Amino acid sequence: MATVTPPASALERPSSVVGEFRRLATLAQEGWSRGTRPWLAVSAALASVLVSVMLHFHVFQPALWRSGDVYASLPLTTELARLPMSLFLPTPYLPLWAACLQLLVVVGLGELILGRWLTIMAAVAGHVGSTLVARALLESVHGYVFGLAPSLAHVLDTGPSAATTAAGACLLVCARLNRSVVLLSVALLGAAFIAPGVDGIEHLIALCCGVVVGATTRLVASKTVNLRLPSWVLPARVTRCIRLFRAPRVALARRSRG
Repeated sequence: MATVTPPASALERPSSVVGEFRRLATLAQEGWSRGTRPWLAVSAALASVLVSVMLHFHVFQPALWRSGDVYASLPLTTELARLPMSLFLPTPYLPLWAACLQLLVVVGLGELILGRWLTIMAAVAGHVGSTLVARALLESVHGYVFGLAPSLAHVLDTGPSAATTAAGACLLVCARLNRSVVLLSVALLGAAFIAPGVDGIEHLIALCCGVVVGATTRLVASKTVNLRLPSWVLPARVTRCIRLFRAPRVALARRSRG
């Protein structure tokens, strides 16, 4: 079997943010050439458009809002039940085209480079984790330290921003685009200080979730991880699952290692 040598641009360590963006484009092109298609990103963007159109023309409007409108003053079980649909409801701070664009770009790149399931894992961790942590801070007596007033518990909290932030951070960490990770972190920190509120806190929490998922993925994909542990420490079935998860990402780790 012939060995495919990755392009030199994917092996060299970029010396600037622009170089990291070029490496990201190269990795995406490799994923496309392998036959991977970002169908999840396209479906999510189309779902957001469909929901917005149905709300605009008052089709199932009360039922749609009840299925996805999330705010921290709701009972916890109700908020958890509405979280999946809240991903597709229009956010009050972002136009529809921007919400669809971030889904297409971030989730699409994640599918092409990381794979669909890892992208979903990072997005779900960011979407659910940021919402629940923000709720805990709002209910805490120390919420004012983070600029969270109790009245913000009644503010509508929907949109894909937290999910795409986590998926994007996971992608950057896995691809070892360290300058881009720092740039994203500084931008989100600045936004949180300039406009304090639930959105800024949730984006920072989603960033942390994405970094944790990405760092864990790099650890699993690393050749330094010894999977030959005794069965009483790590059952054989779990070991096989880890190897299946690890296999498609070893190539990414090798390409990204400069």
